[in-house]
Amino acid sequence: MPRAFSWEQLGIMVLLAGLLIGLYVWREHPGAGPPPRPAPVFVEVRGEGVGQPGVYAFDAPPLLREALARAGAPLAALSDNPPLSSGTLVTVEKDGRPHLGRMAGGRLLTLGLPLDLNQAAAQDLERLPGLGPELARRIILHRQEHGPFQSLEELGQVKGIGPNKLAQLKPYVILAPPEEGVGGRSGRRPLGRQP
Repeated sequence: MPRAFSWEQLGIMVLLAGLLIGLYVWREHPGAGPPPRPAPVFVEVRGEGVGQPGVYAFDAPPLLREALARAGAPLAALSDNPPLSSGTLVTVEKDGRPHLGRMAGGRLLTLGLPLDLNQAAAQDLERLPGLGPELARRIILHRQEHGPFQSLEELGQVKGIGPNKLAQLKPYVILAPPEEGVGGRSGRRPLGRQP
């Protein structure tokens, strides 16, 4: 004789079947959910007179004034107010003038941000997966002998970097446009009143 189910048991089975059907429909149409959040923009502020130096996350590229205010830095010497890209380092000098640069390679990689291949120092490049001191030195040497890299594929011209290594490195490096002006530590540019 077949076993009879109680109304509660039948209700639970119908509820579970509905959940399974809903899960199947959701997996087949993932776009129906909320839109993905944009990646945060990380800006580091440090230097003289900065009340709270550190790395700050913004929902959108902040203006320089906004980043300085968040860190408690002086705003008096500020005459230029450009938007800042993720990975920007703002160093405030003794006279209150900010200088823009790029965060150190280790910090960029920790935050999930790529290194600028044309600005990164050898010690920054060494932090990339699969790249040691010797390959980092060769990349710097290639850059010095041939000028800045024009494409990431040119990295394959460096001895010891084949197609597999190039594919492994691509997510960790970028080529920032030179007109951006926010390059590596050697590419710092002053902002504010000019003496």
